[in-house]
Amino acid sequence: MQIEHVTAFLYALKPKGIRFGLENTRLVLEKLGSPHRDLRVVHLAGSNGKGSTAAFLDSVLRRAGRRVGLYTSPHLNHFRERFRIDGQPVTDREICAAARRLLEEGLEIDPRQVVEWVEREDMVNKMGSESWYRLRGGASDFTRLTFFECTTILAVLLFANADLDVALMECGMGGRLDATNVLDPLVSVILPIHLEHTEWLGDTLEAIAGEKAGIIKPGVPVVCSRQAPEACRVISARAAELGAPLVYLGREFEADGEWRAASFQIGERCLGPVRLGLPGAHQVENAAVALACLPTLEQHGIPAEDSAVLKGLSRVTWPARFERFEAAGEWIVDAAHNPAGAQVLASTIRDLFSNEQVRLVFGVLGDKRAEEMLEHLSPLASRIDLVRSKDSRARDPKTLAPLISGPVHVHSSVEAALEQLWGEPGGPVVICGSLTVAGEARCWLEQKGVSPWSEGGEAARKAG
Repeated sequence: MQIEHVTAFLYALKPKGIRFGLENTRLVLEKLGSPHRDLRVVHLAGSNGKGSTAAFLDSVLRRAGRRVGLYTSPHLNHFRERFRIDGQPVTDREICAAARRLLEEGLEIDPRQVVEWVEREDMVNKMGSESWYRLRGGASDFTRLTFFECTTILAVLLFANADLDVALMECGMGGRLDATNVLDPLVSVILPIHLEHTEWLGDTLEAIAGEKAGIIKPGVPVVCSRQAPEACRVISARAAELGAPLVYLGREFEADGEWRAASFQIGERCLGPVRLGLPGAHQVENAAVALACLPTLEQHGIPAEDSAVLKGLSRVTWPARFERFEAAGEWIVDAAHNPAGAQVLASTIRDLFSNEQVRLVFGVLGDKRAEEMLEHLSPLASRIDLVRSKDSRARDPKTLAPLISGPVHVHSSVEAALEQLWGEPGGPVVICGSLTVAGEARCWLEQKGVSPWSEGGEAARKAG
């Protein structure tokens, strides 16, 4: 079984929709010997900021000498990016070994049958086609598990075999019925909640907050970012109902200053000022939430001294979070893919580039609120290049052009837009709108031989 067989099978499981629930995941994990019971977990939910917050905590704990697993989704370029141990993606060989165990022991499927099916149906080549999202679902004849349920179980198997001090586990889109909610965490984390995935999570902020607050466990501490009042009421009520100690940013712990000189008050502990490795005002709050997990982790024998905390905050890196490349001018790749993310990105652009206008490369998936995103971003652009990623769910960029009053260029692909901009003078290039656009842009830049530059890398260079 090769990695191509594994990924083709997993992606072919994903049907036209997403089935929430925990029983299937629990049952398979029990067949595997309940490896999730051996993990010490930080569980993260929320609409925006999960990845950055997890990256801060991962960086801090690793600088403190801890062995850390990090499970996030989706990936940008390679499936293995979803599973990181000590800052590095696991290997294809490790994924294949875990997948064989999942199939044989957890699902009672002969891996040879899966390989034969993948090859007979030519699933590897079909997976690379633009029509893939209309074709998937065939592998569901083998199992009722969804793609995300399987990847979560793979993460558990990979981490349980790695002798970790702690595993940082990010929810998918929900919380209460998310596959990761089978875990028993040391601390639960809830990042900012916005209207998203309303067809699955509900069409009000209260309903969505109820789903996210579903990760709260009896007596398990909860760390929460600033929230809208409607979400705050739901989270507070759930924590009180379960006797879960709850701390809020701005109430029990504080963040002050901007990202170039951020300071934190976590209980009696004062940290900073420190220049964060991830730029933007929102990253100060993400870092604070990460740090507010430390008192609970210390109680469980996972301490981090001040020097490790400051070094971890300054040297953190996270792909496609205002990720900067320097080649033929400055290029920024950002994963902003909803209005809240676009608003944060616009704020960071103003912060770093003042009144200088940028060149915006923008493409979205068809289910996103592109109009609201462009309201935040288009005033900052001297020109806008609209693109369509290879994802078959991508919105036709021609339908976005009427929403923009300034200079607009429509391209058939991300690569075509970037090739045109490569040799042209102008302001910074900002590429955003969807994770697939960000991933394709990063691949293109890598092929050009351009490496990412980060605040974290610069801080490390300055520190010698």
